[in-house]
Amino acid sequence: MSDRLIGVETEYALFFVPREPGSPAPLPREIFEVAETAVRNAVPSLPAAIPKGGVFLSNGGLLHYEAPTLRFSTGLLEMATPECRGPVEAAKYHHAQDRLLLSIHAEAERRLRLRGYDGELVFGKSSADAAGNVWGSHENYDVDDPAGPARAILLAAAFPFFWIPLWIVEFALKAALAAVFLSGAAAYLLCSSLAQIPLAGRPFAAAARALFRLSRAALREENLVRFMDATYVLTIPWIRAYSAFLRLCILRRARRLLLPHLLTRAVYAGPGRVEPAAGRIGLSQKGPAIRAASGVFWDDTLRPVFDLKNFVRAPWSVFRRRKRLQVLFSDSSMSRLATVLKLGTTDLVLHMIEAGHPLRDLTPRDPVQALSLVNADPGLAAAIPLEDGNRMTALEIQEYYLGEADKFFGRDARGETGEILAKWRYVLDALREDPHLLYKDVDWVTKRDVVAEALREEGGWKGLRGGVSLAAAPAAVALKVDARFHEISPRGYWFVLAEAGQVRPYFEAAELDRAVREPPAASTSRQRGDAVRQYAPTDRDARVSWTHLYLRKPRRKMRFG
Repeated sequence: MSDRLIGVETEYALFFVPREPGSPAPLPREIFEVAETAVRNAVPSLPAAIPKGGVFLSNGGLLHYEAPTLRFSTGLLEMATPECRGPVEAAKYHHAQDRLLLSIHAEAERRLRLRGYDGELVFGKSSADAAGNVWGSHENYDVDDPAGPARAILLAAAFPFFWIPLWIVEFALKAALAAVFLSGAAAYLLCSSLAQIPLAGRPFAAAARALFRLSRAALREENLVRFMDATYVLTIPWIRAYSAFLRLCILRRARRLLLPHLLTRAVYAGPGRVEPAAGRIGLSQKGPAIRAASGVFWDDTLRPVFDLKNFVRAPWSVFRRRKRLQVLFSDSSMSRLATVLKLGTTDLVLHMIEAGHPLRDLTPRDPVQALSLVNADPGLAAAIPLEDGNRMTALEIQEYYLGEADKFFGRDARGETGEILAKWRYVLDALREDPHLLYKDVDWVTKRDVVAEALREEGGWKGLRGGVSLAAAPAAVALKVDARFHEISPRGYWFVLAEAGQVRPYFEAAELDRAVREPPAASTSRQRGDAVRQYAPTDRDARVSWTHLYLRKPRRKMRFG
């Protein structure tokens, strides 16, 4: 088992399809409420003592509602695995989340019916949809990144330059807003009191009404949006500058040498995305939304492969030897083997990077263009231009990393490492010979076959070619397959295929059931899960965060780990 801590965060879309067209449908916020209640009835849980709220479960993972502050009713259900030791354990806990949602689906649908909503509930595990919406599926790796003398001096010198002015401005802004609010409230109370004076109180009553109207206007949603937009614009120069600083100083070697692997692993980890106008299946769902290699993810138009936002949320972590590497370019997979390989191969490449193994630099000349080439190449033949002037296909890049891993770990590696190397070799050999050999193991291959079968009377994939409209019958059928393939419900196509033995489960049902309820071996996860189980019956007296247990009676704060 790897000693690396790995975690996965996944967003699930919340949809409801009324049985009768035009009938009322619940907003995502209401769907989340019934889903959270059903989860809390199924497994022990405690309220989460974190800004986003939610609940921590007895396996150490988190369930919460993810939504923009000003569009709170239209959010998503997000689940985060506990911290796991190694990729196989992380993959198991990730798919245990799917199993938990599948198990409470009928109960959540029943609760919606009791509220007057009759129809089908959908938990969607896609990373993107045909309308252009993109949902998160992030990987987190604990990576060794010693600073060295020169970088340590640069970090020590630049840190106060970036953060002290920001903290001063933040304090001044909060103080100014508090002063405006308090002075306005005081003026309103004073005018309201003086308005009670007979004869002389009329002007004060008018002033109180004017202050009230002004406060209501200031707090209207459109004005709050303008304020948030203005704040966002003002932060952009600082974010851009700090992103450049982080790209220069943080996890630089790891990001550069890992990037080619992440851009090309979609050949086996891609969930597939139906592209009707092109008459083909793309390998990645999230790939078309990626616009940069690295940066602080502050703007949807600049979504990076590596998100450095963690070093904004936890500024002091830039000085730690072990740092959190967050991979934002990650597709949600239904295939459990794909998840194991996605996490496992990345873990092996990181081990080689940390050890200083002499890996060739295969950085693409243009990472965004490279991602586009990989995504649009189910034939696996497109050559990616590299910075060194050479060209390689995605499959050749993956075979290079596998060859280096064989050298580093030994071709006869045992245990979890040996398992991942063997599976990696198996899928690359099959892709080289004929991708159809992986129809039970790789999502994009499975989905391609299901779409072809659904369109058999229209000539299969040929029926989509020629730039057809999305409203045309073949396109509508293909897009329906695409969406329902990732549905977490008994009606979801992947689960229908699994029931029929047409896809490989990889993990046994009993393994996933244990992972739904029991925490992994990592000390922090274990202690958090044990605390949830112990205090769940009296959750009014306890709260849990990623790092602490908070008790009310008696008032205590205990750190995990």
